[in-house]
Amino acid sequence: MRARADGGRLTVVTEVSGNEVAVSIADTGMGIPQENLGEIWEPLFTTKAKGIGLGLPITKTMVEAHGGTIEVESTVGEGTIFTVNLPLGNVEGDMDE
Repeated sequence: MRARADGGRLTVVTEVSGNEVAVSIADTGMGIPQENLGEIWEPLFTTKAKGIGLGLPITKTMVEAHGGTIEVESTVGEGTIFTVNLPLGNVEGDMDE
């Protein structure tokens, strides 16, 4: 999926802080109108001609199932940034469970 029909730019940034990793995905797309930001996490919500509106709700469910959070910032005409924050677990402990 492209962030913009005309190409645009997609930037991925990762940062580890303490026991958490943050992954930010930013695009230079058309942005999400403020009135839609609260609805993007709802199943079947979409403003696109194609698509069924399940991608973001499924992503949010998966992130939260792993003890993380997902946040969105958007400016119409400039783009959107999604940031996923996930806890870093004890690898040895996680493998034993």
